[in-house]
Amino acid sequence: MIRDYGLRERLRTGKPVTLVLGAGVSLARGLPSWSDLLRRTWRIVFGEDPYLQDAELLDRVRSACRREDLPIEFLDRLDVWRHPFELQFAFEHIFDTLRWRVSEDGIRKKFGLRPRAKQRAQMASNEQQASELFADLLRKVLYSGSRRRSRTKTKPLDTLSLIARAVRRSAMAEEHQRLISQVITFNVDDLLEREVNAGCRRKIPYAVPIHRPSALRPLPNRRAIAIYHLHGFTPLQPSLYPHFTEDGQIPDAKPQAESLVFTDEQYWRTVGNPIGFASRVFTGALSGQCLFIGLSMTDLNIIRWLAQDAIERNDDFRRLASGWPDPAEVEFNAAGELLRHYWLTKGPAKRPQEPIGSNVLRTTLQRRGVITIDIPSWNSKEFQSWWKGCFLS
Repeated sequence: MIRDYGLRERLRTGKPVTLVLGAGVSLARGLPSWSDLLRRTWRIVFGEDPYLQDAELLDRVRSACRREDLPIEFLDRLDVWRHPFELQFAFEHIFDTLRWRVSEDGIRKKFGLRPRAKQRAQMASNEQQASELFADLLRKVLYSGSRRRSRTKTKPLDTLSLIARAVRRSAMAEEHQRLISQVITFNVDDLLEREVNAGCRRKIPYAVPIHRPSALRPLPNRRAIAIYHLHGFTPLQPSLYPHFTEDGQIPDAKPQAESLVFTDEQYWRTVGNPIGFASRVFTGALSGQCLFIGLSMTDLNIIRWLAQDAIERNDDFRRLASGWPDPAEVEFNAAGELLRHYWLTKGPAKRPQEPIGSNVLRTTLQRRGVITIDIPSWNSKEFQSWWKGCFLS
């Protein structure tokens, strides 16, 4: 039985959640992880595998450890040390290379991409062309291995399907009865939107992607739920997502490639800005309660946003309780006021020999107001039953 520390009861008492999603929710549909996305994109642009030597060396080390009968727990933790910003730096190198090559004849054909319209190509600046080339290249790699979920009743639902059903159900409910108020995702794909809106005959879909500041306005319909893409948005078919203006018109506007956040340069223009679009969306969500799914919770930005919120709330509570005679009671109540977010992760309910790093992460998250909910696995009957009981019953 999954212990959810009162999450289901909180939902039933009118406290909806913001779903915060990571790459884990899309992996079962064939989409690559961030590191795999970089690896495949790098091969297309530079014609080599950047991780091949590391992978071969790691396999040799693991084989040597097996011959010495070292514990399996040790082997599972073996990995190559990487710089924490390696992916951002590597994507920036790719993007900067594209800046110098957008004028090359046949560059899109070489990468297996569709050519740009000649009229648009003449009007666009070099930076715009590089941004679109980068976005189209990522789109090609991102969806190359994607697959649809089988709709047969015999096949169990995957995590993305369960999330999509819950989002659609909340969108169809009255606003005061919603269990999910909004979704924040660090993924750039549109798998969730397509799943939620599948078969939707309404002019305005249930799931509306928002990925740039100009889209921060009231939703076009009361039965629509915002899907905030903090790393940008690269849908399979951009034409499916028109831009809603303030007066309700829908001009012929496609998602802008410049909103992507993959490179270190793009990061500091957007996510790194403490008062920028991503920070405003995330810190606003922290005023309610969040449920983190498909995330390792090691992202420095998430930890920073949680820390800023916890520091402000703790300091404020301590000032309010400055006259209390027992300091321990002040800390106990301050911690209780803070605990309202949840992290859903795979793991046993009891962890007698948990690595110290994981213990520290869980303890740190708890100090930031995040309770860890362990599930046996994402495709287990226990998890699916618990999810349906929380969001689909």
